[in-house]
Amino acid sequence: MVCFYIVRHGQTLLNSLDRAQGWADSPLTEAGKQMAADIGQKLKGIDFDAVYTSDMLRAIQTAELILEANGKNGVPIERDVRLREWCLGCMEAENNAVFIKNVSDWLGGASFAELNQRLPDVADALYEHDTTGMAEPFQAIEERLKAAFMDTAQRHGMGESSNILIVTHAFAIKTIIHLFAPEQLGKFGKVKNASVSRLVFENGVFSLEPDIQL
Repeated sequence: MVCFYIVRHGQTLLNSLDRAQGWADSPLTEAGKQMAADIGQKLKGIDFDAVYTSDMLRAIQTAELILEANGKNGVPIERDVRLREWCLGCMEAENNAVFIKNVSDWLGGASFAELNQRLPDVADALYEHDTTGMAEPFQAIEERLKAAFMDTAQRHGMGESSNILIVTHAFAIKTIIHLFAPEQLGKFGKVKNASVSRLVFENGVFSLEPDIQL
């Protein structure tokens, strides 16, 4: 059995400014650093066999602070570009209210709750309206994230139970829910900074417990 602890990074500068953040990166704020340290304390009883993060600064910083607070500084952090956030294209660093309104308008006036349930449509709308040429269609995002988890599960699932720390991003986590527990998307609202979800791989099957209470 492989147990993944999937953490969204702590609060960043762009988060604090209420800006959309995909491939645009920014460092953790002091509050974000404290969030990461708090998660590390709450996960102190778990021995992590491996740690994987996206290649974004905010994810790497969060993982480092979790391990420091967890007392597991010796566990190496492996960066996996497949764990990156969605690229928001020309919406990068846009005010969140403007970002949500634009996406809603592109999808015929959909509410925020509907946007959660129409995740593939949201990604594809961003892709279709992007002027930078960098945004990805939903299928590409889904495939890279699924491959990251399948590869990691196969690598660590051959022996006894393994605990894996994953630090990634809000839309990426919603995509993971869409992949492994799509029935839960409708009741899953905003992915908060430093939230933790648990994904278990056992007997070839994934099961997800989103936003666990530590």
